[in-house]
Amino acid sequence: MKTKLLKSVAVAALAIAALPAAAADNSLTWQGVTFNTTVVDSNTLQLDILNAATGATPNWSGINYIKAFEIKNIGALTSASIFSGPGSFGADLVHGLSANVGCTTGGGGGACFTGAPIALTDNMSWTIDFTSGGALNFALPHLKVQFLKDALQDKATGDLLSQNIPPVPEPETYAMMLAGLGMVGAIARRRRSSEAPGTPA
Repeated sequence: MKTKLLKSVAVAALAIAALPAAAADNSLTWQGVTFNTTVVDSNTLQLDILNAATGATPNWSGINYIKAFEIKNIGALTSASIFSGPGSFGADLVHGLSANVGCTTGGGGGACFTGAPIALTDNMSWTIDFTSGGALNFALPHLKVQFLKDALQDKATGDLLSQNIPPVPEPETYAMMLAGLGMVGAIARRRRSSEAPGTPA
């Protein structure tokens, strides 16, 4: 039985390790909407917003547009621009996001992107180039997003997202965890059988 258990754990661990790495480096799902960031190169980040048009829940339910987003905690930026993506958002390094739509409040330490509201789809992607006086760090970007139900409204709908986008665990991490759990189970089983009455110590 113990051998079967160990074999099963080993096979599962190998299967997980063989999975292709997730495309996103960082990912967060909030109120039914998924936000992914992927490092393209040392100064370029891709932002994906998934499931916003049909999957948004609680107080984002019914959103139809995105008016602005802000990316912070990646370094001391000197410039930023969208290389590709829907709409024609421009960058603002001085202002940030609040419930008032657009990049309207005092801020800094990041880049705020805004323009005419963009109709939401379930698969939106922007590629963004940043320039900094030093090295950029995309390990834990902080994202703010303004969603709207009506393109003419002057306040964001529901939560003004303001969250760190955490790293996606590598497949090897899952494999190591599974292998570790299997070893702990095997040790516990061996200990139980050695402590059973009539079994030599």
